[in-house]
Amino acid sequence: MRLTVGSLMPRSLRWRLILLSVVVVAPALALLAWQLSHAFEQSVEARVHRELENHLNQLIARVEVRPGGGLKLAGHLSDPRFNRPLSGLYWQVNDADKPLLRSRSLWDAALAVRADMIKRGGVHEYVLKGPRGEELFTLVRGVWLDAAAGDAGKEKPHRYIFTVAMDHGEISAATAGFNRHLLFGLAALAFILLLTISTQILWGLKPLDRLRRQLERIRHGEGRRLAPPAVAELAPVIDELNKLLTAQEKTIEEARARAGNLAHGMKTPLAVLGARARDLKRRGLAEDAADIEEQIRQLSRHIEHELARSKIHGGRAVVVHHTPAGEVLPGIARALRPLNEALQWRLEVEDALALPMEKGDLMELAGNLMENAAKWARTEVVVRCYADMHGRPCLVVEDDGPGVPEAEYDTILGRGARLDEKVQGSGLGLAIVGDIIASYGYTLRFFQARAGGLGVCVIFAGEAAGAA
Repeated sequence: MRLTVGSLMPRSLRWRLILLSVVVVAPALALLAWQLSHAFEQSVEARVHRELENHLNQLIARVEVRPGGGLKLAGHLSDPRFNRPLSGLYWQVNDADKPLLRSRSLWDAALAVRADMIKRGGVHEYVLKGPRGEELFTLVRGVWLDAAAGDAGKEKPHRYIFTVAMDHGEISAATAGFNRHLLFGLAALAFILLLTISTQILWGLKPLDRLRRQLERIRHGEGRRLAPPAVAELAPVIDELNKLLTAQEKTIEEARARAGNLAHGMKTPLAVLGARARDLKRRGLAEDAADIEEQIRQLSRHIEHELARSKIHGGRAVVVHHTPAGEVLPGIARALRPLNEALQWRLEVEDALALPMEKGDLMELAGNLMENAAKWARTEVVVRCYADMHGRPCLVVEDDGPGVPEAEYDTILGRGARLDEKVQGSGLGLAIVGDIIASYGYTLRFFQARAGGLGVCVIFAGEAAGAA
């Protein structure tokens, strides 16, 4: 699989923005850390340079030429580290060939100072090795000294090399200590920045969460339009979505009306054909009449099925209404009683339970299930409506008829399927039930009823939820 930048990016807009912030903040803080560390090191070196230059000037001022030749130090330098062995602060005075004077801190070692280090005038910086092999930050300067007062005229002025040095480890230690505090501070700053940016991103994306919740409420029938947004950037999106909702409602209603008109418009030609078939039968053409009547029955079933489907709101509807079960199911049972006066109806319905389905669709669904049960039942039909242990509304219809073998459950919902041709009906009832369930995305299950007949359970939730 070919990897691209887009495929490596997270799908979440929230995480994309946070990742982008990390990509921007991390290099910026790293560059800032390097710049501050480098600036601090330069500042420390400048301070050490000034300190060593002061020591160098003090050393030059205190070195005198002895009468008869040679040098002497007229008093100690102010910094006591020059007198402490291997203290890290050293001085030395050389002529062109060898060291003449040196600090006690050098002990028995000498700095590797050469005459070519002062070919140019002024103070020069070098890095030399110290008595313990450490690196020394070193200042070197050449100075011409006149002969002693008693030797005037006997010797010409002589140039000497004055050197002061400090252990570079002190600079490195100071820089390392600063870097530790700097990294801790920058890490805290990075955490605060990322926390602030993440909070800003989460707060900035809240209008999208509110928009999602509004759309979800509309889908569940708790609203029809989106409320005006709190931010101006989403206003055009909300406006277009509301226009889309309006257009979808209008399109659905027009499609339902056209389907209904088409179905009703075909009934008259079919009635004429039926009359023609009966006329052929009276003329003795019974076989031709039977063929025509069979085609009419098939067309009638198809028209009735499509007419029923056109009335389904289901998943095509913008709004999914909630219908109280107690307002629909008892009325359907009363309407079906004339089909079989001896049949007992037992309803166990939670009146406060509202089913997430448009009222007309619920009447079509429950009516077909209860009518099918009434056709097959011997003595009793049981209708139960309740919320299961997962809080999902359920509608269960059971009869005490002959039942259906489990192997034939898959064929029950077929259009025009009739398990017993002797039972009156077009075979479209359960097919319409299947269309309604599919339109809403709910779950339909068949099982053997307690009384031995067929049981049908409608779970008003998706397949994934139904499998829980």
